This record gives sequence, C-alpha cells and structure tokens, in this order.
Amino acid sequence: MTGYVFAYGSLLNPESLARTVPNARLSAVVGARLVDFVRTFNVAFPNDGSQGDKAYFDDRGRRPPTVLFANVVPSSDGHAANGVLVPLGPGDLSLLIDRERRYEVVDVTESIRLLDPSAAAPTSVCAFVGRDRFTRAAEVGHGVLSREYLETIATGVHHWERTYPGFVDEYRSTTRLHQSIPVRDLVRVNAATG
Repeated sequence: MTGYVFAYGSLLNPESLARTVPNARLSAVVGARLVDFVRTFNVAFPNDGSQGDKAYFDDRGRRPPTVLFANVVPSSDGHAANGVLVPLGPGDLSLLIDRERRYEVVDVTESIRLLDPSAAAPTSVCAFVGRDRFTRAAEVGHGVLSREYLETIATGVHHWERTYPGFVDEYRSTTRLHQSIPVRDLVRVNAATG
C-alpha cells in the first residue's frame, strides 16, 4: 500500500471512486477532516477544446467557456473540510493523477484528523489541490457548475452520513459554494482513447 488519498469531492461517491480506482475497498475507507481547509469550487476547467481528456456541452450543444470543480483551500477560520481517506494500492495513484489533471498531489498527512479517534492514524495521506493556473479568479468568475457533478458529490456525502452521522451538516458548514455560480445541465463527453 502506498498510503491514502483524502477524497473530498466526487470521489466521495462510491460509484465515481470505483470508476477511477476499481480495486478500492469501501470497507477500508475511513472518515477524516483536513484541518484549516475548506472546500470550494474554484478549479476552472477550460472548456474550449484545449484540454484533451473531456469536454462539457449544454442541451443546445454549446460549450460553456469554463466549468468549475471542487478544491480544498487554506482557511484561517478554524474549519476543517470533511472527507474520507481511501487506501491506495499499487498503481492507484497513477490512475488518480490521470483523472485529476488540473490538480497537483500534495502531502497533507500532518493536517489529517480521523473522524473515529480510535482508528489507527495514517502514515501518509495526499490530497489533490487545484493547480495555480486553473484557479485564477478571472476564469473562476466566469465558470458554471455541472448539476450532475454536484449531485454526484451530494450522493457521496449522503452515503457517508450512514457511517458518520453529521457528515452532511459538516460538509455544508465547511463548503464555500457561492450562490451566484450558475448551475447548468451539462453533458460530459470523454475523449476517445486509441
């Protein structure tokens, strides 16, 4: 095993996690907090065709210029973003790096607190944090959110509520989602792989 990844967005959803990390065992996943961080939606995906892995279209076949995704950012208000720790087996980190192309891998081991204090502390935890070039305020300010993406996260959050009562409320209190961000019905089209 090569440690854990702190999942705080769509990877909270067991189905989304299984699509990326097929060998992930839900029974080995543990709830955690990333202290002095909050969740926000400020990773701006340029939906102009410059990103070779995917694109997003509305119901008229148009591409919104920027689609936003979840991120964790430092906070000085004492909050801790909740999420789960997913154990990584051989090759799993590479699968995640391929998926999370607008993010960098950051060691967050020292900032992790387990939701179950009796569980064994992890020795190595990474998180995917938005790269500077994809978190510029100008691009974020023009972004839209995919309704399906938000629903994927919400389904994951509710899944973990069954194991960790209060998970939903904690998610809401440590998530910064500005009401002014438009939410759109978008269809994701993955690039053909050859």
